Amino acid sequence: MARTADPVAAARAIDDSIRIAAETIGELMEFWNFKPSMGKVWTVLYLCQDPMSAEEIVERTGLSAGSVSMTLNDLQLWGVVHRVRQDGERRRLYAAETDIWAMVTRVFKDRELKLVRRSIQSLNDALTVLEHETLTSDPSVMLRGRFVATRVRQLLDLARTGERLLERLSRSGELDLNPLRSWLDSVRRASLGA
Repeated sequence: MARTADPVAAARAIDDSIRIAAETIGELMEFWNFKPSMGKVWTVLYLCQDPMSAEEIVERTGLSAGSVSMTLNDLQLWGVVHRVRQDGERRRLYAAETDIWAMVTRVFKDRELKLVRRSIQSLNDALTVLEHETLTSDPSVMLRGRFVATRVRQLLDLARTGERLLERLSRSGELDLNPLRSWLDSVRRASLGA
């Protein structure tokens, strides 16, 4: 038989659970190099049935008003929090994006894919330098340059594989790890032959 809790205690337990979830998602967001406040604010909004004002978010998260204001702006830019208008309500109200998969794929597309593409460009630049600037009559320097170029090509292949994976993930929501497996197999074969 289910226990009937005191309504005040039950409400407090719900608030405690929201706080724990918000702290947890804040830590997870920090791991992915986002501000922890972004995870906290989004989670509080996501777990609330009704849109909330900035003041209510301050109360629920324990963050300062300035931090909540900046965080709400950041989250709106990412498209994971939306301003909501309600009849008769003068305060600005906010609600979380509830399609988590759409949110994750948008972040992959807008952030991770850009980072991988910058990495590809940098690795291409490094390879160009190695191929054009290390030609010398010193055999040991030439061998070292070839060795480094081979390894940079492997890193470039990995980055391109990551780019394809992220493109597919952001486009279709599917993640096929076969290209990554193929890359790992090619690196393994190359290291055995070296």
